[in-house]
Amino acid sequence: MIALDTNLLVRLLTNDDARQAAKVEAWLSDNATPRSPAYVDHVVLCELAWVLERSYAYGRTHVHQALSALLEHGQLKLESPGLVRQALLHYADGPADFSDYLLAARTQVAGCSTVLTLDKKAAKAATHSLLR
Repeated sequence: MIALDTNLLVRLLTNDDARQAAKVEAWLSDNATPRSPAYVDHVVLCELAWVLERSYAYGRTHVHQALSALLEHGQLKLESPGLVRQALLHYADGPADFSDYLLAARTQVAGCSTVLTLDKKAAKAATHSLLR
């Protein structure tokens, strides 16, 4: 299995560089299948959400759609897809960033009751607590 870097998924989703996007699509067609997918790590998903929001001005709905599409992409295997889905559910209507919700999902599995943070926006989520 081969892991994909964030920049490949940015090209694939935004098509901001048609030549590079075509290279990514061609590589996926030639090298990734449902039986032998390309791997997408949680770090890559967090970076991707951040880049789409900050650099491409994608709104929350558009980022949610993009990440959800990756979950359904037959040539990709996302790390812990159930946790990604859980994070996306909270992200859809919540105040925090996608990475905050993915962290919360991961830490709940580890037995944590909350994520302690100094981030006031993230602390508005039920999964986080503000350090006072």
